[in-house]
Amino acid sequence: MAEGNCKAWLDEVEWDMIQEDAVTRYLEWGNNNYRDDLRRPVTLSDEYSIYFVIDTWGPEPKAVLMKMNKWGSETLCEKKVPEKYLEGFYTQRGRVRGILEPTEEIKEWLRRTIAKEDC
Repeated sequence: MAEGNCKAWLDEVEWDMIQEDAVTRYLEWGNNNYRDDLRRPVTLSDEYSIYFVIDTWGPEPKAVLMKMNKWGSETLCEKKVPEKYLEGFYTQRGRVRGILEPTEEIKEWLRRTIAKEDC
């Protein structure tokens, strides 16, 4: 998927959601705590979460806006992470390949960048 407009989803982004919690919540129904206020279990078939991850599988890390529901995940848009944010990211997360949580600095950059997009 090419870089796209994420602004339509900005109000729905769960900035504290991480990939592992989304998988647990939507795809591993028996693997969650029904008393957890932070990550309550899915109770309706139309529930979903929208959140950002950093995908480091490719040649350059990218911020990917994901939509997860009980059927799986969907990529809504992608943004190339500017070089100036990568050193802090690598320091905190390591230089590993995978789907990782964005740093607070990258989350702030995403909020600013998306808010300026034209729909």
